[in-house]
Amino acid sequence: MKKVMIKIRGTQGLGKKKDIIEFTTEGTLRKVDGDFVLSYLDGAVIQNAEVKTRVIASGNKSVTLERSGEVKSKLFIEKGVRNSCFYSVPEGSLTLGIYGKEIENSLSEDGGKIKMVYTLDADLRLISENSVEINVEGR
Repeated sequence: MKKVMIKIRGTQGLGKKKDIIEFTTEGTLRKVDGDFVLSYLDGAVIQNAEVKTRVIASGNKSVTLERSGEVKSKLFIEKGVRNSCFYSVPEGSLTLGIYGKEIENSLSEDGGKIKMVYTLDADLRLISENSVEINVEGR
């Protein structure tokens, strides 16, 4: 397990109306069974909340985003496939559809980058188009 600096830039929305989230945090990077696992505390999702995030990158084919704490979710983003994913916040929970448009993964044990482009839907109705770039640098 290696300590790393993680820079995240995410965009979400529909059409020209997009929200952007950017933040930098410390975390860890480790290799498990050929996959790279990033772990960090994520206060950008809900202010003043304890949320732990794990990102599991499996080559250029899939990425799993797991959140635990006050926000619970498990999003499985697979290039070219629509999957159903669970999302829960203190106000309630729901199941979302997630379609992976693009996944790029250049992570190594020294750091690198993950890029994901995907859509979210509820009952097959498009909610948002999303892009997330995660840059990882060893410390």
